[in-house]
Amino acid sequence: MRTLSTLTLGILLTAGGIGIPLIATADPSPGWEHGRMHEGSMMHDSDQRYEGWHGGMRGSHDSWKASLSDKQQKDIDKLRLTYKRGKYLLKAKMKQAKVEFALLITKDNPGKSEINSKIDQITKLKSEMLHLKADYKTSVRKLLTEEQRVKFDFAVLAKAAEDRHGKGRY
Repeated sequence: MRTLSTLTLGILLTAGGIGIPLIATADPSPGWEHGRMHEGSMMHDSDQRYEGWHGGMRGSHDSWKASLSDKQQKDIDKLRLTYKRGKYLLKAKMKQAKVEFALLITKDNPGKSEINSKIDQITKLKSEMLHLKADYKTSVRKLLTEEQRVKFDFAVLAKAAEDRHGKGRY
């Protein structure tokens, strides 16, 4: 037994002794030599912002927020609060429905009608979440000037075109 532990330790030390110098001599990832990378995200490059390792480039489509008047900001904050309250309530109901669905599926003899009913409930909650979000965005849009609306519309379209890597968000 002692020989096996000594052998394993020797292999690990040898592998570590070879691997560390290889890592130290490897070229750094592109971007570091130009000072563009910092703690997992790329730094600002002119007016464009790079986020994350995927190079998700966002232009100035958040600039509509910067041009809001104080009154617009207060009105939008009220709308956002109402939206978030509704959203979190629906998310809690969704989480509960999904747990109940999982419990139904894992029963020994689950009833088809019970399962279908739970699926319908989850689908209805998703629909409510989408309606709530659409109402919020259209209400915000109504508060904007024509110039702000154009920037807002670009932001909405850019967000819709983003690849979310399977992370559905409502």
